Amino acid sequence: MTIDDDKKQLRKQAAATRKKAFDAMPDAPARLAAFHHELTRIYAPLMVAAYWPIRTEIDPVPLLAKLADDGAATCLPVTPIEGKPLVFHEWQIGTPLADGPYHTKEPDGSSPVVMPDLILAPLLAFDAQCWRLGYGGGFYDRTLDALEKAGHKAHVVGIAFDESEVEHVPTGPYDKVLSAICTPTSLRLAS
Repeated sequence: MTIDDDKKQLRKQAAATRKKAFDAMPDAPARLAAFHHELTRIYAPLMVAAYWPIRTEIDPVPLLAKLADDGAATCLPVTPIEGKPLVFHEWQIGTPLADGPYHTKEPDGSSPVVMPDLILAPLLAFDAQCWRLGYGGGFYDRTLDALEKAGHKAHVVGIAFDESEVEHVPTGPYDKVLSAICTPTSLRLAS
């Protein structure tokens, strides 16, 4: 089997696991938001990017709101055409959003393009080394690569249920390790 085959198989299992965790923990967004002080202390972000939740992802907006209360500016990605990095647009809680691809919501593109210092990223699975398994589109890996090439360092914190931890996430040459994983019960920093 190839790495792609391993990832495909793990995605299927991880999606089922996340669905069960999502159904069992409706207060996950509020629990996650409780880690805003730690994230602010560790990363001191000036600009924080989140995602608009789809499927059974934990809603990061309550955490984003708390980070904004701590003084950070906020933004959301606009999903580009396949093969391109995400583009982040300034966004404030409560500002209307447009329909995006994959059943997402996103800024309409009229607000300024920004570079986040801290990115809250969705995932299907993670391991103890802070490797992330996403949906397979490569948007976050390309985005981090583009930010690095532009000379901008962004910390990426994966947002997940504790149950989404696996022994090993298969990785390829383009995969990027995360700075940390934030779950409803813990903030786990990469070693």
